[in-house]
Amino acid sequence: MRRKLYLLPLLPLLPLPIFSAGCRPAPDAQITLRVLNWATDLEVMAEQRIADGFSAQRPGVRVIVQSVVTNYTEKLATEIASGSPPDVFLLDASHIPTFVERGLALDLSPYIARVGYETARVFPEVLQVFDRQGRLYAFPKGFTPMVLYYNRTLFDELNVDPPPEEGWTWDEFLETAKAVTRDVDGDGQTDAYAVDFPRRLYEWIPWVWSAGGDILDPQGMQAAGYLDSEVTVATFEFLASLITVWQISPVQFLRGGDPMRTGRFYVGDQAMLHGGHWMLPRLLHYNARGDIELGVAPIPHRTGAAPQNVLYTSGWAVPVNVRHKRLALELAAFLASEGAQRSRAASGLEIAAFRDVALEFAAADTLGLERVFLNQVRGSRLPWGALVKDFYEIEELAFDIMDRHLLRGEDLAATAASVASEIDRMRAR
Repeated sequence: MRRKLYLLPLLPLLPLPIFSAGCRPAPDAQITLRVLNWATDLEVMAEQRIADGFSAQRPGVRVIVQSVVTNYTEKLATEIASGSPPDVFLLDASHIPTFVERGLALDLSPYIARVGYETARVFPEVLQVFDRQGRLYAFPKGFTPMVLYYNRTLFDELNVDPPPEEGWTWDEFLETAKAVTRDVDGDGQTDAYAVDFPRRLYEWIPWVWSAGGDILDPQGMQAAGYLDSEVTVATFEFLASLITVWQISPVQFLRGGDPMRTGRFYVGDQAMLHGGHWMLPRLLHYNARGDIELGVAPIPHRTGAAPQNVLYTSGWAVPVNVRHKRLALELAAFLASEGAQRSRAASGLEIAAFRDVALEFAAADTLGLERVFLNQVRGSRLPWGALVKDFYEIEELAFDIMDRHLLRGEDLAATAASVASEIDRMRAR
């Protein structure tokens, strides 16, 4: 799944063998396998502990987990092309077209039974992300849809009904958002907001889909007629109105998103927060301290349109030119196994890809958050990045739609049409 850098204060670790970054291989170690991902420090430690479980079962085999936070895709592709690939690597959904079309990732489907990976236990919506005409290019690690977190305490203090767990409309969202937006100090200016502005495409795409619109044609080949369609433009207009009309979201134009949004949410100056499951460990930390009482709600849908969400996921893949093929396949399956998924689910970073494991964790969640997350799976879609090669170029151009409207006052329909034409020209080259 698409991952950003977050500080995770609490990351529960299951009792797996202790790993030290400076340890040396055992004297009888004959083979060293390398796993590459983009994890932060604490998550690398957790992944190393999982990988150590693989080594414990195979004397003479050592596994090293390495993280590349910057330019991960480029560095990984270079390693594979140069003939010095990792044995296993984490494949983000948005990287699938690049690695599959360039023949860099091994088709795992012929080896599923041999390594004992149980595809029948995986959410079908998650498994299909890595499936290309019956060829499987990664064993799913975990996933998340997009949601709106909210502060139950704040809603109670303001005597506002909290968002529902299932299906609410734009109109219902707007009425709720206006009720929790406040001028705290009485200076005539809003200083306690309802929600952060969904600045980036991965945040606002479920709003477009839940309005009945889209940004590309079904084959992912053309933006004109879709990105600038009436319903998609109506979504842009609704989202822009959160700032320009209702002032329930703060103005921000940083490409990396609003750096203050989580801080506002923690101190009660923002009632709702866009995010995915990767944010949950830190949010639960504040919930446990009593700073917030956490709730989860779905992305609102336009009246008359069916709610739709997006599934962001990643999986363990094997380079096509891997040296220790048998061991690499076994390691990839181990990293995606039930035990590994339970360890990650316990940390709260993601939802387990095995449906039975995810349901078990949801049943044990006394806050009811996991239940709402799982409700989003049905009807969710693959992210466009999993289907369209170099989708990051489209994401970059999409920033112009809101920028040109909010900064220059340009008409949203005209701007969307202009950006759609630019995308089509770029993809035709």
